[in-house]
Amino acid sequence: MKKYEKKRNQKIFEVLLILKSIYLLMALVALTSTVDINKIDNPITVAVSAIGVLLFMITYFMLVVYYHKHFVDRCNRIAKVIEIIILLFIFTTIVMFTGGNESPYKFICIFIVLISTIQFGEKHSIITALILSLELILIDFMMSPNKETLSIYFERDLVLIASLLVTAFILSMYVNIEVEYSKDLKRLANVDELTGLFNHRYLQQQLTKVIKDSEEKKENASLLFMDIDYFKNYNDINGHQHGDWVLKKIGIILKESVRENDIVARYGGEEFVAILPNTDKNTAIEIGEKIRKTIEDTYFYAQENQPDENMTISVGVSCYPENGKSKHELINAADDALYRAKFFNKNRVEAYYSVLDEVDDSLYINEKIKKSLKAFISMINKKDKYTYGHTERVVIYSKWFAEFLGLSEEEKIDIKLAAYLHDIGKVELPEELLNKRTKLTDDEFSKIKEHPVVSAELIESMKPFERLTPVVKYHHERYDGRGYPDKLEGEKIPYLSRIITIADSFDAMTSHRPYNFRKSRDEAIEELRNNAGTQFDPALVEKFISMLEKYSDKI
Repeated sequence: MKKYEKKRNQKIFEVLLILKSIYLLMALVALTSTVDINKIDNPITVAVSAIGVLLFMITYFMLVVYYHKHFVDRCNRIAKVIEIIILLFIFTTIVMFTGGNESPYKFICIFIVLISTIQFGEKHSIITALILSLELILIDFMMSPNKETLSIYFERDLVLIASLLVTAFILSMYVNIEVEYSKDLKRLANVDELTGLFNHRYLQQQLTKVIKDSEEKKENASLLFMDIDYFKNYNDINGHQHGDWVLKKIGIILKESVRENDIVARYGGEEFVAILPNTDKNTAIEIGEKIRKTIEDTYFYAQENQPDENMTISVGVSCYPENGKSKHELINAADDALYRAKFFNKNRVEAYYSVLDEVDDSLYINEKIKKSLKAFISMINKKDKYTYGHTERVVIYSKWFAEFLGLSEEEKIDIKLAAYLHDIGKVELPEELLNKRTKLTDDEFSKIKEHPVVSAELIESMKPFERLTPVVKYHHERYDGRGYPDKLEGEKIPYLSRIITIADSFDAMTSHRPYNFRKSRDEAIEELRNNAGTQFDPALVEKFISMLEKYSDKI
């Protein structure tokens, strides 16, 4: 749309430049017509005058072009008004020098009306036409020697005045139509037709602008990513027409819940985004919570058929520059936070955080290593969204479990990092294998079983993480010795590995996976107990279940 507006403005400028050129040329012709060659005593004076007029015209055009190039996007109305005043002054001078009420060049005032109408629109064009009309009438009354002369020139000027007013009115109507049409095109290009919110394209443009402004002003900016919970279920039961009605209603709620300068857009499907300029993370969380609570408290048709008997929304929050310094980093961070909110019971607001950022103060990780690890995780995310979300949730379960067990601060750091890195080796696996929906073949399962070793090899070369190598390598060992890769058993398996094994398995059972159906929380707990002493450390299983009870409000 910006490209269209730029092209349109350029065409309008070209039209105005032609009109101004013709006007000044007519003014120059009018001035030269007053010169009687036979009465010229000093040709040098005439030449100097002609050069002066020519220089004035060149200077004027240079100023017009410079103004258009540097200030057209700022809509400097004052400069345009001054320009109209100059054109009016030139007209008055020409009329007075070419006979006043008898001047044959009064008609050039129509160019001023044309220029004023195109630059300003209806209101200013009518005012300009009225000023010119009043000026013509005053000249007739002041410079006519008698009533007969006044009558002749006044009648002629009435025709000219009528032409000015009609031209101003008709042309301003056309300009208004063109402006409204342009606004409609802009609205259609920027607004989602169904919800009335801004669309994805406009969101991308504004996010780039907000980040640039925030960088220049050294301010925060935040992003809310929102997704309607179980919306597919609602559409399947009630039909897409009712689904569209829900989208419209939520669009209205979003517009009413944000502040005046915030930008709300439909990202696609049932996803929405809000850009919050000059907003820190805490304030963004408050706004997200306000939106979540408002939607939860609003009644939607047939919401009782939803899994939670309510229509709810999950919200992910990211903040510039803390969570990303580019548009894509900020969007990915908010999307990751939303993904975490969706998998932790939905109907909640989650702010983005990275385990690597969280432990920065406790463990030296240089930027190169941090970027490398984030790049690996990002690659996994692109290949397999489940693996990435699974990693985030295993980190959270392991963190809670470490706190519940009363581990040392060093062990708490190690368990979070190991949980974060435990599946990093999956980056070597093909995308079609990670996302396969049917049962894996023996050969495919053998490739999957290689990922703990690959994960260990990747982090072993990074000095800050080398002590985590055995924890990561053995997180798929079984307590009865039938796991992989080295068939360790019992307490020969590192303690932190045994913790991650339980967290890993619990999340795998309670999440949607390409090749498995999701179990309920109670079903997963029963599965843990059934496999205590075979797959899992029996003592840790019961403590993990107790931990789940403690954090039940967060799951």
